[in-house]
Amino acid sequence: MGHGRGARRRRRAGLDAPAQVTGALCLGGLTWALIEAGGHGWGSPLTLGGFVLFVLALPAFLLLERRARAPMVPLELFGERRFSASAVVGVLLSLGFYGLLFAVPLYFQQVRGLGALPAGLAMLPMALMPMIASPLGGRLAGRRGPHVPMAYGLALGAAGLLGWLIADRDTAYWALVAPMVLTGFGTGFTMPAATAAVMEAAPAELGGAASAVFNAARQTGSAIGVALVGTLVAHGGGLVAGLRAQAVAGGAAFLLAAALTVLAIRPPRERSARLTGAADAPGPVRETGAGGR
Repeated sequence: MGHGRGARRRRRAGLDAPAQVTGALCLGGLTWALIEAGGHGWGSPLTLGGFVLFVLALPAFLLLERRARAPMVPLELFGERRFSASAVVGVLLSLGFYGLLFAVPLYFQQVRGLGALPAGLAMLPMALMPMIASPLGGRLAGRRGPHVPMAYGLALGAAGLLGWLIADRDTAYWALVAPMVLTGFGTGFTMPAATAAVMEAAPAELGGAASAVFNAARQTGSAIGVALVGTLVAHGGGLVAGLRAQAVAGGAAFLLAAALTVLAIRPPRERSARLTGAADAPGPVRETGAGGR
C-alpha cells in the first residue's frame, strides 16, 4: 500500500504550467469582459475581446488537463454528479453574496450619505451572522448530511437578497436589517456544508484537488458577482437600480443553487437512511456460530 501511495505521489508531482496559464486566461477573459461591459458596453471591442479570450482558453484548458500526466484539475472529479453540483453551488453562492457585499457599502455611502465607519457599522447585522450560522450549519451537516443545511441556508439567503428590492434613498434602516440578517445567516449556514459536500463526493486521494477546485469556484463566483454589479450599476439607471438588479440576480442564483442541492447533492437513498437513523430499523438477522457473540 505504501508503494502505491508513493507511486501516486510521483505521478502527481510537478507543475502543470500550461494548464495554469490557460486557466488564468480563461477566468481573466471572462472577468475582464464583465468589468469592461459596465464602462464600455457589451458590444465594445474590449468586452468582446474578453469573451473571445474566454471562449478560446476554456477548451484549451480542458484539452491540456485531459492529456496532462499530472493535471492541475483531475477532470475525473467532474464525473461525480454530487461533486460537479457542489462546485456550481460554490460559484452561485459567491456570485450572489459577494456581489451584494460589494454593492451595499456603496449604497450606504453614496446613496444614504454615511461615512466609511458608519457604513461599516450599519452592515454589522450581515457581517456577524456567518460567525453564528457557520457552526450551526456544520453541526447539522454532520447529523443530517450537507444537503440539508445547504438547502435551508440557500433558501434563507435568497429571501434576504430579494429583500433588498425595498432599498431606496429613503428606506428606513430598520427595514433593511432583516434582509442583511437573512443574507448573512443563509450564506454562513451553507458554506461549511457545501465544503463538506465537495469533500464527500471526491475520492480520498483527490481531496486536495477537490478542495482547490471548490475554492477556485468560490473565487470565480466572487469575481463574476463583483464585475456584474459594476455592469448593472452602469447600465441599470444608477446605484439603487443596480443594487436591486443585483438583488434579483443574486436571489435567482441562490434559488438555482438550492434547487441543484435538492436534485443533485442529496445522497443516495441508502446513505440518506443511515444519516437519518433508519439504519436502526429491523434487518436480516446475522447468523453466528456456537461460539459467536
